[in-house]
Amino acid sequence: MTDKRIKSIKIRVTEPEFLELNDLKVGGELATWMREVCLNKKSKRRNPPIDVDPKLLRHLSAIGNNINQIARQCNRTVKPSDALSILVRLDAIQSELEKLRHNYVSENS
Repeated sequence: MTDKRIKSIKIRVTEPEFLELNDLKVGGELATWMREVCLNKKSKRRNPPIDVDPKLLRHLSAIGNNINQIARQCNRTVKPSDALSILVRLDAIQSELEKLRHNYVSENS
C-alpha cells in the first residue's frame, strides 16, 4: 500500500513559465511530472493502459466531433424552450457511449 498524499505545495508562476512547464511535461498531469523530475522517482500507473482497436477510437472521436458541432450550433440558434429536449437526447447518447465503453472494457479485461 502506498502513502496517501495529504500535503499540498502551492507555487506561483508567470503565464510564460506555466506554459513552458506544460510544454516540458511528459504525460498528462503537471504534478505527476514534477514529482518524477524533482524527486527522481518514476510514478507507477494506477491502471495499466488497455489495448483499444484504432477503428473504435476513430469512431468515438468522430462521435465526439459531431457532438461538439451540435453543441456549437445549439449555442448559436437553439431557443431555451428547445434546450431541454436536446439535453435529454445528448444524455441518451452519453449513456449509450458509456455502455459501449463498459462492454468493451469488460470484454478486453
